Amino acid sequence: MLLNFWNRMTHADQAFLSRLKHALLCAGLLAAALPAQAGLFDSLFGRPAAVKVDAAQRSWRIGEFTTVQLVPAEAGAAPNQHPARLTADALRWQLGGIRTTVDGQMVPLFAADEVNEFAEALAQALAMAGPGDDILLLSSSRRGASFLADVTAVTARLFVQDGSLQFIVRDARGAFVKEYINSRTPPKFSYGSRTSASGVALVNSSATSRRGDWLALGLSVPGAAPAVVAAPLVAAPVAGVAAPAAPAAVSAAVAPVVQEPLQTEAEHRLATLKRLRDRGLISEEEFQEKRKEVLKLL
Repeated sequence: MLLNFWNRMTHADQAFLSRLKHALLCAGLLAAALPAQAGLFDSLFGRPAAVKVDAAQRSWRIGEFTTVQLVPAEAGAAPNQHPARLTADALRWQLGGIRTTVDGQMVPLFAADEVNEFAEALAQALAMAGPGDDILLLSSSRRGASFLADVTAVTARLFVQDGSLQFIVRDARGAFVKEYINSRTPPKFSYGSRTSASGVALVNSSATSRRGDWLALGLSVPGAAPAVVAAPLVAAPVAGVAAPAAPAAVSAAVAPVVQEPLQTEAEHRLATLKRLRDRGLISEEEFQEKRKEVLKLL
């Protein structure tokens, strides 16, 4: 009976069921092989975990494979203009506008709403960074239109120099899930470097291209007041690194710290939830439940 049903199906339906079976099998194998990673599916299937910050304010964990970290700057690098403070809105606008080439097609580097997940953590990291710190970004997402699309990672190094946010990408679509399943070993990610170019090609009409994989981004949203100022933090001295003198371009842009209102953040979350519902990624019941949670914060 099942065989007759299978034979009556179209090739497209058979192919879809085969892919679905494969995806469910992989999910089952992953759950069995990695029982300690109970939250893994939160990031792989579009339910990001709450941001977790370590006690020393050196890393921000948004999901199993979406993190922001403060690390020592690369050896021999000039001191950065840190700490610096950018609004989450400025980061969303600049990073959300970056595009790259994948399989011969120009596509956004980040999926829709992906930047929303880490923008606030990235803004906090820049405000906490010292002249001897770089910021590493790992963002994982299912960037295809299909639920069965592979989860891939974007890895990047960020720092403020020459009055711009420097953004260097190592992997634009780094695949890691299958290897993780097979090896049962947490993946090791590589990040962008000042001295070693990757094969990634980045495009942003509002940025300056310093190298194929390296963009210098503006520090504010066009038409808005400058979004970056020296943060009121005293960075600890780094051995062998002299404190940098503030360049004229940055000094001229000094303005009161821009604080992002809670209302603005809530609007972003509500808009994201609406888009997820409209695209059929969450149900109406889930939308209403999450909407109530956001409104309670106001």
